[in-house]
This record gives sequence, C-alpha cells and structure tokens, in this order.
Amino acid sequence: MARGAAPVARRPRGYGRGVDFGQGGRVGRYVRMVALPGKGSVLAGKLLTVAEGMRAAPGCELYVVNLSADEPDIVWVTEVWSDEAASDRALSGDLGEAGIGDVIALLAGPPELVDLTPLGGPGLPS
Repeated sequence: MARGAAPVARRPRGYGRGVDFGQGGRVGRYVRMVALPGKGSVLAGKLLTVAEGMRAAPGCELYVVNLSADEPDIVWVTEVWSDEAASDRALSGDLGEAGIGDVIALLAGPPELVDLTPLGGPGLPS
C-alpha cells in the first residue's frame, strides 16, 4: 500500500449477518489492524480515542482495543453491537472527530474483519 493511501474496509453484502440464536440480531466482529513498523502502540492509542467516541454510539455494547502480546504492530478491536443497524449507523457516522483519520494514516494495509454472532458470557449485557 502506498504511503498516505487511505485503506478502507468495505462491508460486503450481508456483512454482520450471522445465525440468529435468539439474541435479537446482535452482531460482533474482530478487526485486525497491522500498524506501520514500530507504530503499534501509537495505533492502539488512537483506537482508544475512537473507543471513547463509541461510548455514546447507540447500540454499542462492547468496543475493546487489544494490543497483541507477541506482535507489537498488531492491534485487534473486539466489537459487539445490539444489531446490524446500530453498527451501520456508527460506522457510517462522522468518525473523523474521533480520530479515524489518524488511525488510517498508521495502517500498513486494510483492516481484516471477522464477523461473529455473540451468544453471551461475562461482560456481555443480557
């Protein structure tokens, strides 16, 4: 990827839709981001700023930033949304104020997304 190019993770058709196990359409995802060499901690810090903005996002049940323990330039975000519409609203909203532009500038490539259907457990609202 050329330096300065903005990687964009486009949502494929049906993105976020999984099997409904009676959880009201709750959706989750893991997002794996690879930082430019030596910038993993900086990327994680910028994503924590984005996470603060997600506190007020309707339907955001979980947004956790994780720095890989053995790969210092890999950052994971764990997300849980009340439904796909809530995720869509947040991701299509104005995240520029939350620092998403700074995040994109630190990426070595586009984020990798893994869609999930959250079922429950400690930390996940009932």
